[in-house]
Amino acid sequence: MTQRVSSDGFGLTTLTALVMTGMIGSGVFVTSGFAVESLGSHTLVMAAWLVGGLVALCGAVAYGGLARRLPKSGGEYLYLSRSLHPFCGFLAGIVSLTAGFSGGMAFAAMTCQEYAKGILSWPAWMPSQTLATAVLIICCLIHVEAGRMAARLNTSIVLLKILTLICLIIFGYSVVGWPSAVPERSVQVVSTGTTIGGFAMTVVWVMFSYTGFNEAIYVASEARVGRRTVPRALVLGTLLTTLLYLAINDVFLRAAPLAELAGQSQVAAIAATALGGRTAQWWMSVVIVLSTLSAAAGMTMAGSRVAGAMAEDGLLPRWLKGQSGRRWAVLVQTGLAIILVYATTLQNLLGMLGVTLSLCSAMTVATLFWSERQSCSEKQSSDASANDSSAPSALVLAAATVYCAATVFFAGLYGWHDPWQFGGVAAIILVAALLWPWTRSSGFLTLNHAQHDSVEQLKT
Repeated sequence: MTQRVSSDGFGLTTLTALVMTGMIGSGVFVTSGFAVESLGSHTLVMAAWLVGGLVALCGAVAYGGLARRLPKSGGEYLYLSRSLHPFCGFLAGIVSLTAGFSGGMAFAAMTCQEYAKGILSWPAWMPSQTLATAVLIICCLIHVEAGRMAARLNTSIVLLKILTLICLIIFGYSVVGWPSAVPERSVQVVSTGTTIGGFAMTVVWVMFSYTGFNEAIYVASEARVGRRTVPRALVLGTLLTTLLYLAINDVFLRAAPLAELAGQSQVAAIAATALGGRTAQWWMSVVIVLSTLSAAAGMTMAGSRVAGAMAEDGLLPRWLKGQSGRRWAVLVQTGLAIILVYATTLQNLLGMLGVTLSLCSAMTVATLFWSERQSCSEKQSSDASANDSSAPSALVLAAATVYCAATVFFAGLYGWHDPWQFGGVAAIILVAALLWPWTRSSGFLTLNHAQHDSVEQLKT
């Protein structure tokens, strides 16, 4: 039986936009302030953004190889379950639900809070986490009661965010001049950025801003000519976002003295103030508040779908299935996000999410080598596999090698510099290990049957 591809599926433009909107979240508005404090140099901060972009681009090429081999929706959960072991897929699902969605929701809400302080009067008696908590509760209520409206609103805000960034880049360069015409500003802050550990820590922060380059694989089965379109969208979207990140952060760093940016979470607002005064700062803060609110809302919606999919496979409780199950999933992940808001700081959460999500992606990319070994074994045992076009190319394997090596290298150095950042990874693995015996007894066979049927269909 041959799998048909719908002519009205997602095209290259739609999937590229999906990748870009998945990548451009809250991290780009926060990271450079912490990076300046760590590195103390415009050149080194920009180098960290460039390295992060190149690593993400290698990851996009590698994920494109995965999409060619298995053009089905599901992301890391799908690839790890089928290539390594169902537990690995289950672990990836837990990482996605906790760090990817609840952690991302908490980060977006905390970023929203930081920028809202610039446009709202903040009573001294009010706890600092109040606004972030309110954002999460609002997103929860919206998706419990009016999910479709929230999805339409999110799309509009994402477009506004990208348009604002482009306008800021054009206006910023018209004020400060092109990079070659402007000397680097000196910095008068205490910096630890001259060490390789400081640079690695910054790259991990930056890598969090690049997460989302794999967004298109979650709808791979809905793509028009998925084996070709999805890989192209992954690479094109990542490349365009990298160029956008480099330009906007160059404007941020050149607009204001580095001493004013060091350690600050409202980098965009400070830069906008230096470029256009109070009016520009107010407008930028409003856009970022709306964009981070939409990011939190989008993750609230997506996370409930992932939980529902895992429940359908028997990997999570049955009460998370269906429309009513989505409401329970939203409530659970919102509760976890609120706990993170009160339990950690914005900078620590940035590091924890960067390490956890990057390592999960690297583990997924590493399945390419396992798939290649399997493919070679099949070719030796059967001539029928000799023409397997889904086998990863040399370029894909090279990109996968670079991505995995770079991710492990920078995450390892970060862990050596700050071992507590691996606490989140350890906690997620522990939770998954504790839940797995129950999961295996209740839903393991369901997952295996579904996988077997899909694999057989693809082979046919």
